[in-house]
Amino acid sequence: MKQLQALSLLQNLYTGVIWVAEDLTIQWVNSQTEQLLSVSKSRLLGLSILDLLMPTTTISQTKTVTPDNLTAHSSKLSADSQEQLAESNSCLQTSRDKLEIQFHNAKEFLQPFIEYSRHIKGITQPIYVHYSVTPMNQEGKSYYLVEIWQGDRQSRLDKEQRLQEQHDVSREMLRSVAHEVKNPLAGIRGAAQLLIKQTQHSPEHTDNNENTVLVDAKKLTTYASIVISETDRLTKLIEQLLGSNQLPEWQSVNIHEPLEHILLLIQSQYPQVTIKRDYDLSLPEITADKNQLIQVFLNLANNACEALLEQDTALLATDYQPQLTLITRIEHQYTIGAQHHRQVIRVSIQDNGAGIADDLIERIFFPLVTGRANGTGLGLALVQEIIHRHEGVIEVSSQPGDTQFNVYLPLQLSSQQP
Repeated sequence: MKQLQALSLLQNLYTGVIWVAEDLTIQWVNSQTEQLLSVSKSRLLGLSILDLLMPTTTISQTKTVTPDNLTAHSSKLSADSQEQLAESNSCLQTSRDKLEIQFHNAKEFLQPFIEYSRHIKGITQPIYVHYSVTPMNQEGKSYYLVEIWQGDRQSRLDKEQRLQEQHDVSREMLRSVAHEVKNPLAGIRGAAQLLIKQTQHSPEHTDNNENTVLVDAKKLTTYASIVISETDRLTKLIEQLLGSNQLPEWQSVNIHEPLEHILLLIQSQYPQVTIKRDYDLSLPEITADKNQLIQVFLNLANNACEALLEQDTALLATDYQPQLTLITRIEHQYTIGAQHHRQVIRVSIQDNGAGIADDLIERIFFPLVTGRANGTGLGLALVQEIIHRHEGVIEVSSQPGDTQFNVYLPLQLSSQQP
């Protein structure tokens, strides 16, 4: 009873915890282990921990041969081939024996051990992890406490934090520059308006006297109008750099409502693009600003469609069809920044285009960085700002035929949690 109570305390840890009996069979796992290995608890119980932690480097280089299939194929295999297969099986067994000896020595000397950066077999697929093994004694019996965490988790968090810091610095610099530029633009626009008024009341002169100033009111009005229109364009650009001062309108939102709203616009604007939905309709509602989410998803979908249609069709397959896919899922035990969430919603906007250049993808969310000919480089920077305002995170992965922007949003904002 006490053991079960102690194990229940481990249920909410960020890392996977596996309770292993002396015979190396798995007796209990926490929910994070299920999430990490993508299998249910019932499937893990009773398995040997050795099978789970076997290195994939060994497995991938070997082919298990049983006496039955070796006999069945012995007539077709040369002596050298049979010798190589026997050696492979021996190598596999040796790796398993070494791992078993590590567990035995840990129990014998009460000495924990840690393995870093291991590609292990897992259950459904290989996985890159770190793990530690600690021998335990409970009520006169020997056990092992195995703690396992994903190898790329910390690097992902570090990268996310680094990018956020860079984004904050660049945004602060742009805000400072924008404020400095905005005031002179207002003065320029005012002067141009006064110039137009002046020319409207000034008659044209055709005197041959060299000291007479010739005034062409029509031309001056045209030039002044150009100054005003260009000033307005720059002012609008600067307002985008400064961002909106409007406070978010928090409300309960079904994530599929803003997605369906933007799809109506996308379908009419880009009829050449095939739209595919892959929704989990059981997702709970989240606390968000619906209009700002529409702005985020519309920007991402527009970018994807424009990238699809800007591609050189000569480089694509003859049967190529531009496709945009929207995916919604629930993710368990997910960390955003320093905040750990039991559940978050993932919205993926995926396209089958040529992908984002490697030298651009690390800077894609920076202001004024764009890979499109007519892009300003402000859309994704604004998207990132809105997502951070929602205490979420956005990530991008890209390769030819599969570019995916993943938006992770908590179900409830930390400031509104009880």
